[in-house]
Amino acid sequence: MFQVAQWSDAEWDRALDKVVIWTGNDHSVGVWTPHNYSGWARLKELDGWSHLRLVDDTDTPIAQVLVKRKGSVAVAYAPGGFLAARHIEAREFVSFLRRETGAAFVYARIHMLTPTKFFNPDMHALGWAPVSKRLGAAESLKMRLDHPVEERRAALSFNWRRNLKRCEQHENVITIESNPNAEEIVRLHEELESLKGEHVNTWESSLPHVQIAIKHFGSRLVVAKCVNEQGVLRAIRGAVVTGGCAFDVLAATTYEGRKHYASHGTMWALANELACRGVVRYDLGGVDPVGNRGVYDFKHGTGAMEITYGGEYDAAFPAIARRAASMLAVRFR
Repeated sequence: MFQVAQWSDAEWDRALDKVVIWTGNDHSVGVWTPHNYSGWARLKELDGWSHLRLVDDTDTPIAQVLVKRKGSVAVAYAPGGFLAARHIEAREFVSFLRRETGAAFVYARIHMLTPTKFFNPDMHALGWAPVSKRLGAAESLKMRLDHPVEERRAALSFNWRRNLKRCEQHENVITIESNPNAEEIVRLHEELESLKGEHVNTWESSLPHVQIAIKHFGSRLVVAKCVNEQGVLRAIRGAVVTGGCAFDVLAATTYEGRKHYASHGTMWALANELACRGVVRYDLGGVDPVGNRGVYDFKHGTGAMEITYGGEYDAAFPAIARRAASMLAVRFR
């Protein structure tokens, strides 16, 4: 069984830090994604989402569920999935949401962002259905950071290692930002969208969203910044630390930065900083080998290994409405 935790943001985050999903011979891996942390809930409040934080009878966190309610309809989305190897039946989860929201119709979606190697329950047997339209990536790449820097550099592909050396030879100044500038982050993402000839409505290009992320993730948000010798911004990359893991959340490079291989330098500096902070797994934030081959090749060149997430599933009451609601899920972001 589970219940809603009436905890502060800090209490919830501290409890998440204690969650262990998998224990290896030499280290433990906890919550894989920042989407269950309070910072993500506060960020999504700007888009009209409230949240429910669920715990079991031992006060172990199970999930952070985002909720939107309109009239008799409630939409619930758990972007980080279930934690601590919890096997929750869809019917039980939807019934719980109906009681909590008072809604007559409930659509629930979960995104199991834990790699299947660590947590792979039989979702179909639990009554969950695969979604008809995904919101996020089903695959990602992870860098192991629990090796000496020399070994990690040797694991880079030939082209990646060569471009990193070029970055180091150009006029690039790379720093780790303890208090990142929100305006710079937004401006750089807007420039990247302009360079691509498209506008994508993402939180990284919204000043209020970035400000909330910086405020509420606090020291968990680690940002590497690259400028030229005149202080002109060339690239930025950021990740959120979740216990022994980190998850890529920010990445943008100017046209000038691309010519000077700034993206390689910021990625490498960020990975080294995360390693110094005790991070052992760096999730590069999802990949699409077919639809976005260039980004996939860049991330794969770091020596990162491929992983498959648990995937996205949904359920509804009444069940007959699930398929139609799933097709509209792109509006739930």
